[in-house]
Amino acid sequence: MRAFPAWIIVLAAVTAQGQGPDADWRTITTQHFRVHYPAEYEAWARRAASRIEPVRDAVVREVGYEPEQITDILVMNPLADANGLTLPLLDHPRIVLFAEPPPPESQVGEFSDWIDLLTVHETTHLVHLLRPSRNPMQRLLSRVLPLNPITLTAPRWVLEGYATVLEGRITGSGRPGSSIRAAILRQWAISGQLPSYSQLDSDQRFMGMSMAYLVGSAYLEWLEQRSGMDALRHLWARLTARQRRGFDQAFEGVFGESAERLYGRFASELTARAIELTKRETLREGELWQETKRESGDPAVSPDGSKLAMVLRAAHGETKLVVFSTGPNPEEEKLAKRIEEMLKRDPQDVAPVRAKPLSRKPLQTLQPIDGGDIEQPRWTRDGHSILYTHKQPDGEGFLHHDLFLWTPESGVNRRVTHLADTHDADPLLDGQHAIAVRSRYGFSELVTVDLNSGEVAERGERSIERIVGHPRVSAEGRIAWEEHDRSGWHVVVDGKPMPVSGAFSPEWGSHGELFATVASEGFIDIARIDSGLQPITRMSGAAFGPAPAPDGSIYFMSLQPEGFVVRRLASSGGAGFSRPGPAKAGPYTFPEEQLRRPQSYGIGRQEVGVTFGGAWTAYGNSNEIGVRVGDVVGRLDALAIASSGSESAERGAALAATWRGLPIAATAHLFKLRGRGGAEVRGEFTRRAPITLARVEGGGLAGSDRRAFVDGSFALRLRRQSATARVAADSAQHARASVRAAARLGSVRLAASAEAARRMSVGGVASSIVPDALLIGRVLDPALPLGFAAARRYRGVRGDLILSSVDFFWQRHSVGTDSVRSGFSRTRPAEAGPHTDVRGIEFSLRSLPIPLVGLPAFDLTAGAARVSGIRGVKGWLALRWRP
Repeated sequence: MRAFPAWIIVLAAVTAQGQGPDADWRTITTQHFRVHYPAEYEAWARRAASRIEPVRDAVVREVGYEPEQITDILVMNPLADANGLTLPLLDHPRIVLFAEPPPPESQVGEFSDWIDLLTVHETTHLVHLLRPSRNPMQRLLSRVLPLNPITLTAPRWVLEGYATVLEGRITGSGRPGSSIRAAILRQWAISGQLPSYSQLDSDQRFMGMSMAYLVGSAYLEWLEQRSGMDALRHLWARLTARQRRGFDQAFEGVFGESAERLYGRFASELTARAIELTKRETLREGELWQETKRESGDPAVSPDGSKLAMVLRAAHGETKLVVFSTGPNPEEEKLAKRIEEMLKRDPQDVAPVRAKPLSRKPLQTLQPIDGGDIEQPRWTRDGHSILYTHKQPDGEGFLHHDLFLWTPESGVNRRVTHLADTHDADPLLDGQHAIAVRSRYGFSELVTVDLNSGEVAERGERSIERIVGHPRVSAEGRIAWEEHDRSGWHVVVDGKPMPVSGAFSPEWGSHGELFATVASEGFIDIARIDSGLQPITRMSGAAFGPAPAPDGSIYFMSLQPEGFVVRRLASSGGAGFSRPGPAKAGPYTFPEEQLRRPQSYGIGRQEVGVTFGGAWTAYGNSNEIGVRVGDVVGRLDALAIASSGSESAERGAALAATWRGLPIAATAHLFKLRGRGGAEVRGEFTRRAPITLARVEGGGLAGSDRRAFVDGSFALRLRRQSATARVAADSAQHARASVRAAARLGSVRLAASAEAARRMSVGGVASSIVPDALLIGRVLDPALPLGFAAARRYRGVRGDLILSSVDFFWQRHSVGTDSVRSGFSRTRPAEAGPHTDVRGIEFSLRSLPIPLVGLPAFDLTAGAARVSGIRGVKGWLALRWRP
């Protein structure tokens, strides 16, 4: 649930994997919103649309401002993840809602109604950040950059913290009153690990990016308690005042001191309260069994108790499924012998203090070759294999939950389901089937999966209002699962709800006991729930993922500031904590309103924007200005561009449009260059698979440069390596073939590429007015002038070292001695050989269209290089637009 400017990560994901514009999109219109959705999501979208106006009314009342703009809402689920996105653009605001419910252990897992909570949070961003400035100059500037002063000046913790405050205040649920926020703040405080003020917005430590929501909302609540409930409204008024102010000045004018100074006081009070609270508790936290990092978890004990499988997640995003032995750690014995030998050699030496056990070495490890995440491992009944969840892309790149089966001893890893949206499975007693959860189009249901064929069969009614998860099968065949309704989370056994609210993640013991995680008044612990509520742990932080073992012990994940660690209790006896209280209702109700009949999306509502681009190089400049017309879903993108510049630049005009309402994107491109002109028609088809991406483009060019062409590429993308091959040719006898390979070594990426071609023009950058068909016969290099050489046979090699998006490269162009060179005597000596070497530094970005913000596709490059045989450093900046 993110707002500008922290929307970039999600926006990039939506851009790469957004719900396809060729889907059957429909639109529901309300007074202040246009809700767009693929037909399969109609039930979820209608539910959200029916209450969006009452949600808006509640938010307006709390914020104290009512915007006039009509907002486009897109309903989709491209990442199989619960989230939302708000773009508070003053001229065309947007909201994106992902139709995936969150699990109970997530930060937003405590809610009364998920759709209400999500729409309240995103609508708060919308209403809060559409308030215009009262300064005439800023109002004028907002026509160029359509953002209000709060968006531009307030830190991220303010934007996300305020939306989080209101999600709790309006719905009576969400993060502010949740046990997970309380547990995180308490554990970080007593550990001395609360973020500093400078870390509130962004921090690479574990959960660092979440602190804007969690700590930011708690800090804003503290400020309101200190200065009154109108204090935040006064802050927004000062930030949008006629008198221009930065955030620090506006804040100090409301609260009397700087935000950083008051945050220090808030953090000290929070720490004191946390320490006092834990002193009053009798903690039972078990022993540290394995120290892990970040969001590691999902432990599962094998049927015989000899092994424990779990997921390890690293800081750089890599995920492993590992199997540990639950027996004695051999490393402990080795260390004891080394210490004993050390003390024998030097009796006056002192043995090291042991504050934690040594790390265990995995018996087996599985890493997905595509680098994606692994979730919810579960042993099969015979203890030989592990059933787990792993997201997979469909042909358009949208992610879906799927089940895989891994046999560690043989190393066989088999995909069970194919784009079935099934996850969190547990094998049934027959060993041939599993019970799992299916989340599809916003619906939640339990299903049965055939582990051999992958077929999925419904087990009951699917629902949007009722969310189910984590089904577990006992040794006697009883089935328990977690379920959410308006009263919150609880555990259901064979269709009968257990009388413990706030319980989730059920797990069966070997003797029929039923354990679960229970969230209760700021604490999250493990309890036995089959015969009433029998607490097992009492954590200063939180306990998740109980994994009972046959010997009566229980493993679980404990929340720490560095990440989740594995802890173990030798027995499941006795701790104490209060029973969960009843769910608290919010002060607002959201009655469902009568909706208009949905309309076919068609070509959508066309929006007009202005683009500026061009190329500025050491050899000449071109300046482009254009008009873009397109819709919010991205079915139609049209560009009208005119280009002017120096004699060596490409000048002229073009009109290009792409229609993506079909699986094949169709483009028409009319252009006029100096002495040349014509029309291009082309079609592009792209298909994705788990580790591959294939693209085929073909068409024809009419006019002064008649030709037919085909251009295809195939990319292989593994966890740390990638490779791409491209072949292109046209009827004008231009042909080229290239390969590129890349590998990541820590934070550095290394790449190498080679190309062979015939009848190539070398040098220059691509202009927005030039159609793609003409680029097949050009080797682009902004460090060289346009038309630097015309090679009958071309060879090229390149090496790249990429660090934090900055590319240090070496490029060699081999054009042969019979090539025709440009007439730039000042750039190329007459005795030049067949090779030209270019060494430099470059930043480049290539993007698909981003219709959410009205941007067509673009290619951006900036850099500087030295060219062999040419004096001086050659710099460039180029921006090319594509429909």
